[in-house]
Amino acid sequence: MRVAHISDLHFGRLSSAHIQEDLITSIRTAGCDAVIITGDLTQRARKSEFRAARAFLSALPKPLLVIPGNHDAHAWWHHPELRIFNPFLRYKKWISEDLEQNISREGLAILGLNTAHGLTVKGGRCTTQQIERVYDYFLRQPPDAFKVLAVHHPLLVFHPSKELDVARKGAELLRAAVECGVDVVCAGHWHLPHIEFCNTTPGQILVSVAGTATSDRGRFSHDGVNSWILLEKTSQGIETQYYIYAQETRTFNLTEHTRYLPDGQDETIV
Repeated sequence: MRVAHISDLHFGRLSSAHIQEDLITSIRTAGCDAVIITGDLTQRARKSEFRAARAFLSALPKPLLVIPGNHDAHAWWHHPELRIFNPFLRYKKWISEDLEQNISREGLAILGLNTAHGLTVKGGRCTTQQIERVYDYFLRQPPDAFKVLAVHHPLLVFHPSKELDVARKGAELLRAAVECGVDVVCAGHWHLPHIEFCNTTPGQILVSVAGTATSDRGRFSHDGVNSWILLEKTSQGIETQYYIYAQETRTFNLTEHTRYLPDGQDETIV
């Protein structure tokens, strides 16, 4: 099973005029069984940005799982009452009424949870109900299915910068995912890609934090970098392929290919 993981599109702040078309081409060429977008489709939750995002989503391979990010909530300075009481009104109109989608098909189980809300500028949170839903959903899946949990905000800090925030109760959600045999947790938000086998009680789990796929808002060492991640479950473990965009050729090029083994070790393929 091959799953494309992209995040933080930020329509309204695209890094080039054609990058969304080139991203679609790259994902289609990879031959994915599903596509995950972990939030922040827009920059300011404007109608025009949501329209552009919807057109982009319609061109992606299906099935497609999309969850909102903090930038997809109404801006404080436009409609403060909506930000508090109905932050995803436009997201629901233009993208999906369902803020916590799932994909369940033979060999594949993906659950998306909404960690964004309207009560802070950028912070995320996990709820007790979401933790319970992780148990309810994944414990019903076949043991050999490729199990993926998708959230916008990372659940743990992997970078020393204090600027990188995580979801409140994220460690509890991560623990639930491990206990349910989830293979990968996908997240975004940081605009800084990171893939790591995370050792946590009561076990280990692969974490895939995608960078910004199409915007000009990369951070730290990835300032000006657009990328996406391909995840594949094989008989040997889980493989990740990391693609970086080259504007001069208008292609996303494979730069890293790693196999993560069940014992927690990893092998570099490319």
